[in-house]
Amino acid sequence: MSVDFVILAAGNSSRMHSTTPKFFHTIAGKPVIRYIIDAVHECNSRNIIVVTREELKNSGHFKDVTVAIQRTPLGTADAVRCALDELSSEYTIILCGDMPLISAEHLMNLANTSSDNALIAMTLPPEFQHMPYGRIVLSNGKFEKIVEYKNASNAERSISLANTGVYKIKTDLLKKYIPKIEKNAVSGEFYLTDIFKFIKDVEVIQSPEYEAFHGINTMQDLAKAEAFVQNKLRRKFMASGVKLIAPKTVYFSHDTLIENEVVIEPNVIIGNNVKIGSGSRIYAFSHIRDCTIDRNVEIGPFARIRGNSSFAEGSAIGNFVEVKGSKFGAKTKAKHLAYIGDATIGEHTNIGAGTITCNYDGVAKHKTTIGNNVFVGSNSTLIAPITIEDNSIIGAGSTLNENVPAQALAIARQRQINFPQKAINIWAKKGKNR
Repeated sequence: MSVDFVILAAGNSSRMHSTTPKFFHTIAGKPVIRYIIDAVHECNSRNIIVVTREELKNSGHFKDVTVAIQRTPLGTADAVRCALDELSSEYTIILCGDMPLISAEHLMNLANTSSDNALIAMTLPPEFQHMPYGRIVLSNGKFEKIVEYKNASNAERSISLANTGVYKIKTDLLKKYIPKIEKNAVSGEFYLTDIFKFIKDVEVIQSPEYEAFHGINTMQDLAKAEAFVQNKLRRKFMASGVKLIAPKTVYFSHDTLIENEVVIEPNVIIGNNVKIGSGSRIYAFSHIRDCTIDRNVEIGPFARIRGNSSFAEGSAIGNFVEVKGSKFGAKTKAKHLAYIGDATIGEHTNIGAGTITCNYDGVAKHKTTIGNNVFVGSNSTLIAPITIEDNSIIGAGSTLNENVPAQALAIARQRQINFPQKAINIWAKKGKNR
């Protein structure tokens, strides 16, 4: 069976009260629209058409789909009309671009039904009975009509079977009847649900999974979807052997990869592009993204990692350390209060508390290279570009702007001068006896 997919993503997102369209807001670091497109890709469809607005087409989210433009927002039927010329398969599945929790399985079940025309209906739980979804009216167990919530009677609003907006329609019927849909007298829009005034033989696929068809129209909707996805990710990682001490306080990205025997403490946020190897531990209140963490690595507490950093086996990043765009070799440690930016550090090197790599000169970023078995004393300032070779020692409190050769001791600080008894005179001037 050949099926095209049409994804409707041209809404104005006015209820979001945001300059970012609802389709581009992220859930677990992934745009809402990409959840839908990726689910459709899993169905192996040869043709995916996204109907969107002119100003959204070059967003970068639609590179792997065909884009149709709805120039004026005149409703869902008008949006489908904009895609009609792109349809070439026997059947078309239409869905909304703001349902990030829908799965490929739901779509495949719809595609594989033997009926020419079908729709997915969700069963609303009692606490969501008030939600303004269109209701599916059945007669003797068969589809009769869809009633929009605002036009429904009290009896119709009490129906628990609600419309999801996901339809399978024979393409030739779609092309025949879309032009016959009339403008709604109240809203001035063309509603896709009106096509079922012409198509009566419709199979209703009932789904109890209300959450799967959760639409994103408000920031509250977005938060609910985020919570759903985060809980799903937490369950997945714990099932694979990751220990979460306080699961509800840990947040993951959609692409997070974690091996077993990893421990993650409370209040940790993991952003996009993070891989964590077995035996590692992420301590509390750490924020990490864009990094690869090897086996048996310690991060945190209160650490910030970003910018495509990597940490080899046995390395350690301690409290209040920020690492950006840097590589740590095996057994290398920066345990306290440091900023390491744009640096490559070898193995078995110790970075003392308060160390800073000065990677930015106000115009360009520069690299710091530190070798193996180097000891960098506390409160050292390394002005890049700079290279510190193997087995060298940097004296505490040094400010370096020249390379350090292998096995050298480098000290760059003002020589200390003591003035005997001078403190007595100073205290006396301040009126204090010491």
